[in-house]
Amino acid sequence: MVYRNFVLLKISLKNAVVLLVLLSFPSITYAYVTWPALYAETKINTIPVITIGIVIEFFLIRWLFKLNISNAIKYTLVANIVSGVLGLFLRPASGVMWESSIGQLVMGIFAWSTFNPIAWFSVPVIGGMLNSVLELLTIRFIWKYEFDKKNFYFLWLANSYTLGIATLWVVKLNS
Repeated sequence: MVYRNFVLLKISLKNAVVLLVLLSFPSITYAYVTWPALYAETKINTIPVITIGIVIEFFLIRWLFKLNISNAIKYTLVANIVSGVLGLFLRPASGVMWESSIGQLVMGIFAWSTFNPIAWFSVPVIGGMLNSVLELLTIRFIWKYEFDKKNFYFLWLANSYTLGIATLWVVKLNS
């Protein structure tokens, strides 16, 4: 009977066993672990950081896509709303993925704790990349504008700069 349920879910018995084995392994990241991305999240969603980011991105999106002022405002605001809402979930998740993978490697090699220079540096880099992908995909799907590597790298740099301000703000407050 149980096997039929797996078939109905289109999961083979072999895949179900593999999944159960993987789920039985202890997690590397425990609930009491905090990581730099989570701390930075408290400042990323503040009015000063959002304002700086939107102003920078307005000029950048206007230049990259050769838009008039009203379209640049519209594209910038909509792309940032989408990336902001999705980012509420994806940025912390990317921090957990960092801590569960590369972060473990960095901490093991250098015998550092979670709050190390490489982890702090990765917050704006990874967050900026994530925001850029979400914003460019929003522009692509809503307005059918294609983007290239140049658009991505410039927007990544701008988003990383903005998230860097938020990260430095947190580091400065905690020092």
